[in-house]
Amino acid sequence: MEIQKLNWAGIKLIFNNKTILIDAVEDFSYYKPVLGDAVEQVITFSDHLKADYILFTHLHLDHFDKGVIKKCLKQDGKLIVYSELEPWVRKHVENVEIVVLNLDETFTENGITFKPVFAMDGVGEIQSSWIVEDATNKIFHGGDTIWHNQFWRLGKENKDIDYAFLPVNGVVVNFEIIGLEYSPVPASLNLKEAFAAAHLLHAKKLVPIHYGLFTHEKCYIPQLFNGNDLERVSEEVGQEYMVLKDGEMLMEI
Repeated sequence: MEIQKLNWAGIKLIFNNKTILIDAVEDFSYYKPVLGDAVEQVITFSDHLKADYILFTHLHLDHFDKGVIKKCLKQDGKLIVYSELEPWVRKHVENVEIVVLNLDETFTENGITFKPVFAMDGVGEIQSSWIVEDATNKIFHGGDTIWHNQFWRLGKENKDIDYAFLPVNGVVVNFEIIGLEYSPVPASLNLKEAFAAAHLLHAKKLVPIHYGLFTHEKCYIPQLFNGNDLERVSEEVGQEYMVLKDGEMLMEI
């Protein structure tokens, strides 16, 4: 198994010698008016990376990059899509084999099982989380979900999650510029919520995603934290974690 953290919420998995991308994004320029400029160098990978499977949690363009699909998906690769998103995906993506799954429905190929599960989007749009597993590894990817009441069920029904990739920036958004009324309630999990969610999922480790790369003083205001905060909340909740920087890899035999 190999896991690489990409930009923002993106990850690359290699299970059974097959490459899987989840929420892999290279081009964030469309959201610059509300996200601001990236505060660190964005990783480029699409010129050399070819994927057997591509998944995404929802259609926000910091999670869904048509350019990555076009450049990275192998000719015989598959785009795996939550059924509620299928109509929109087919409008934007052509000449690609699409596997459509309902919530909690599974698709297994090459010894790898994919399953979309319940998530709740921060601004009310359609979103799923993903569980991907092979015979020895299982990961949970939570996109930019907010807190919801299904983490208990998901933890009971999906045993032995090794790594839970969950958003942690607890961001308050002000997207009135695109017609969305302002709310002071965070639109993604904050740090403590992410640790609690990973604990309810019984994940061996939380891996924080969706933080650090973007901030905008008016439109996109994340919760800030540091290493001491991670240690404190980890001990308080009783949940282990590990930090992967953008581009960093985790390899296990």
